[in-house]
Amino acid sequence: MPPSLVLVPYFAEKSLFASLRQRALRQQDFLHSSLLWFENMALISGFFGYPHLLTLLALVDGLPGKEIYFLGSAGAIQPRFREPAALQVNEIRPGSVFKRFSRSGALPLKVFPDSAARFPSVSGVSVDIIQRETKSWLAAQRSLRTAIVEMELFPLRWFLRKPFHALVVLSDRVEPTGIRPFGDKRKFQREFAAAFDFIASRIGTS
Repeated sequence: MPPSLVLVPYFAEKSLFASLRQRALRQQDFLHSSLLWFENMALISGFFGYPHLLTLLALVDGLPGKEIYFLGSAGAIQPRFREPAALQVNEIRPGSVFKRFSRSGALPLKVFPDSAARFPSVSGVSVDIIQRETKSWLAAQRSLRTAIVEMELFPLRWFLRKPFHALVVLSDRVEPTGIRPFGDKRKFQREFAAAFDFIASRIGTS
């Protein structure tokens, strides 16, 4: 496999994934997911949650030597986020059952320092299932200045034992009364496509 591996749980814009399939040098469907080969990178997409993702990665030969990039969606915890936006995650902390994985608290992730204006750098937390976000939980996360919540980054970071690049696109805002989806789906798709193109361009020029 190529030296760079991009992990995308799902593509909200089906046409983007269809275009990638057409351009791929090789492709294979396995374990309800898709693996696409390109000249400088490979792409795995179609997984949900960390058990599925880690099962797929266990089948990747030479995984410790790969440069990993992650692109997914996340919920906004901080009230300042009011619409879809692509962000890069600079650290990820464990929530719920993931606290049993590590006692070190937040683990660092890689960032693109020259792209902070386009993709602001934020702190995140991972949970094992949705609807973990109670009023007290939200207050605790906001006190730590945690900006986003998602479901794969902490177990992936713990599994790899090394930092990697992670971009997420905000799809909703998490509030004490529940999850409030952002209504502008087209902006979400634009932000997602721009984040993917950015990752692909960095791999192509690295």
